[in-house]
Amino acid sequence: MSDSTTLLNTATDLFWRKGYQATSMRDIQHALDLRPGSLYSRFQSKSELFEKVIVHYAEQILARLEQSAQSDDGLTATRQMFIQELLKPEELRYQRQCLLLNAMAESSKLEDRAAQALEDAMAKMLQGFIALAMSLQQQQMVCGHTAPEKIGQWLQIQFIGLRNTAFVSNNDEEIIYFIDKLLIDLQHSWPDSA
Repeated sequence: MSDSTTLLNTATDLFWRKGYQATSMRDIQHALDLRPGSLYSRFQSKSELFEKVIVHYAEQILARLEQSAQSDDGLTATRQMFIQELLKPEELRYQRQCLLLNAMAESSKLEDRAAQALEDAMAKMLQGFIALAMSLQQQQMVCGHTAPEKIGQWLQIQFIGLRNTAFVSNNDEEIIYFIDKLLIDLQHSWPDSA
């Protein structure tokens, strides 16, 4: 893992834990173990670092979605991906929430480039869910008559909703039950498009 990736992982964790507004440059300096001069030579501002964090986070989620889409058993891979993303251990409970949604709640405080990175990241995530839906259709695991864009959007909505539920829930078995229910629903008929 490169030094740059390590810094981004650490910064991602910091912003995920504290949020954009609550994270100070001193917090960043301490977490990244950089002196102010080194920090500002790498990242011109907190907003620039946050922009890179958003891109990094989205790339990680997209890689997991692509891995699920490329699996020979897409449903099992999707189930595993959901479980891994949603059921973080107690000490990482804050990671059960979606960093992008947390950032959207603070979007009025973001500089333009960071806000654009956030919008782009959400669009990339949707494309990842659409690619997963297409793969599941090719494997004949979900309805082939429904547009993959609809299925992908529905999957993203379910993923985000389950993330928030997993954050507040104290019952991981219940979350697994809901993941399994989602996968059952995914395989059944879909209504005609609106």
